[in-house]
Amino acid sequence: MKHLLRSFLAGIALAGTVHAQPQLQNTALLVDVASTRVSMIDPRARVDVFVVVPYESIQFTEYDQIYAAKYDVRIAIRDSAGRRSVDTAYTRTATEKDYATAQGGTGNVDHSVPRFRLNPGTYKIEVNVRDQFSRKELSQTRTITIPDYTTSLPAISSILLLTDIEQRGERYSITPLIGDVVWNSDASLFAFYEIYLEDSPETVAVQWKLAAKDGRVLSSGTGPIQTITGRTGRQFFKISLPKHPMPGTYTLGVSLYEATGKKLDTTAVLAKQQRTLTIPPSAFGSVVSDLSKAIRQLRYVATQSDMDYIQEGTTENDKQTRFEEFWKKLDPTSNTTRNEAFEDYYARIEKANSLYKSYTDGWLTDMGMVFIIYGEPAQAERYGSSTGTSRYIRWTMANGIQFNFEDTSGFGDFRLRTPLPAGAKYQYRR
Repeated sequence: MKHLLRSFLAGIALAGTVHAQPQLQNTALLVDVASTRVSMIDPRARVDVFVVVPYESIQFTEYDQIYAAKYDVRIAIRDSAGRRSVDTAYTRTATEKDYATAQGGTGNVDHSVPRFRLNPGTYKIEVNVRDQFSRKELSQTRTITIPDYTTSLPAISSILLLTDIEQRGERYSITPLIGDVVWNSDASLFAFYEIYLEDSPETVAVQWKLAAKDGRVLSSGTGPIQTITGRTGRQFFKISLPKHPMPGTYTLGVSLYEATGKKLDTTAVLAKQQRTLTIPPSAFGSVVSDLSKAIRQLRYVATQSDMDYIQEGTTENDKQTRFEEFWKKLDPTSNTTRNEAFEDYYARIEKANSLYKSYTDGWLTDMGMVFIIYGEPAQAERYGSSTGTSRYIRWTMANGIQFNFEDTSGFGDFRLRTPLPAGAKYQYRR
C-alpha cells in the first residue's frame, strides 16, 4: 500500500507503507501527536494527530465484489484545566478488492492526520473510533506539552519516529512509525525533528540518549553537525538498537548544543526535547524463556537438520536468533507484527499439555503429537476390546485421515496404532 500523507512539517512528504505498530495495551488503534511552529510571530503551534486503524480492527462488508469498511473518528482536546479546546468528528471509508487484505492479512491500515492550532500549554488528546458496521468502539489518549516556539528559543519540535527517510534536496520523504512501540529491533529507526533559532546562521548538533527509568542506557549518540542559515532547520539521526534489547519503556532525550568545527560545546544546553519509546517483550518471549525446551518442541514442524542448526548456535543469543529466523520463514503474514503460525503452533502445544498428559508431558504423547500436527479431530469415537483388556479411540480428521489409539495400561496411556503419513509436519492453515 503506497500512500502520501499530509506532513506535520512543511516541506515534508510522508510517503511509503504505513504498517500497524500495535500498542501494548491496545492493539486495535494507533495514535501519535506532534507539534511544530506555525510562524515566528504566532505563538500557537501546529498539532498533527496521527490516527491509524488496522484493517483487522474494523469490519469490511462485501458489496458488488468490493469490500468496504466505514468508521467515525471523534477527537476531543482538553487543556490542563479540563476545558475542551477542540471537539471534532469525521468519517473514514476504506475499500479493498481482495478479501485477505480486507481481513488484515497483509498488515494494511487506514490512516488520517487531522491538524489543529493550539496555544502553548499541556493538553490531553482523546481519540475515539466507532466502526459503523460492527458498532465496536476503540479509543486512545495522548498527552502533549506545547512550548511557545516564538519566545522560548532555541527550541526543538516534537520528535517523530520514522522507519524510513529519504532526502530530496530540501525536502524529505518519510515513513512514520505511529505510536511508541518498536516491535522489530532489526528494522531501521530514525528520529526526525525541527530546530528553531532566534539568530542565524548557527552551527548546532544534538546528543541523544535512550535510557530507562533506572538510568540504564540502551543506546546513545551524536546527531549531524549542521549550519542552519534560517530560523528553522530540520535534522534526523538513526537510532541504533542492540540485537536483542531488553523490553521496557525508555525515554529518548535530545539535547541541542552549539558546535565549532567537529566539536560540540556541551557546557551549555541550548534546548531539550524528549519522547517515550517502548520495546515490548518479544513475540517469542513466553516460549523462549526456556529456549532449549522450545527448540525440542520444534520436532513436529521442523526437520532434524533445522533443529540441529538452531542447537549448534555458539551462544544463547545465537540460538535465539536462529530460532526466530526459523519462525520468520513460516510467518504467513510477514509484513505484519504477528506470526500466526508461531502463535498457533505453541498454542497447540499448550493445549496438548492440558488435554493429553500421561506419563509425560502432553506434547510428547502420541495423541498430543497428532493433535499438534493436524489439530482437533472432526470426530472422536471410543470403544473397548471384546476381552476388555484394551480401550480404543479413533480420530477422524477434517481431511478424512483416521488415527487409532490403544490404551492397554488402563491409565489413559493411548498409543498410536496407525502410522503417520510420510513426512507429516505441522502446517499453518487459516
